[in-house]
Amino acid sequence: MKRIIIISSAAVCVALIGLAFAAGPGSGGWHRTPEEKVAYITSKIAEKLALDDAQRAALDRIADEFIAEHQRISSDRQVFKADFIEILGKEEVSPEELNALFDTKKPLIEEMMQLASVHIAEFHSILTPEQRATLIAEIESHEGRRCRLFR
Repeated sequence: MKRIIIISSAAVCVALIGLAFAAGPGSGGWHRTPEEKVAYITSKIAEKLALDDAQRAALDRIADEFIAEHQRISSDRQVFKADFIEILGKEEVSPEELNALFDTKKPLIEEMMQLASVHIAEFHSILTPEQRATLIAEIESHEGRRCRLFR
């Protein structure tokens, strides 16, 4: 279930910030806090896109909002995981029961997608046309591969 949260989190900033939770240096992934992961990915974004001070400040603010949102949903994730494990521990598991549990996540995912839309639009608005082209090229160059943007 961790992957579902990672995927929905990744949407929060066009893989700009959320991918920090899905990718990191080395093939073994990260063994760092969410804050450390976000700091790493924002520094890579700033470097790759050559962000100026104002752009970097905006990116840092977006990252801070993302971290706050991640912390807010953390307890919800633990409840979901416990419920999922409880269902899996039963003698028989029905698709209906699993679907009912998964349906409880839809409002959170929709909320995160709404937040992603705001952050994506804001980040896009502060980029120059050249930076946008670089961003698109980075995203396209990783198509079909594991999420490893801005490595």
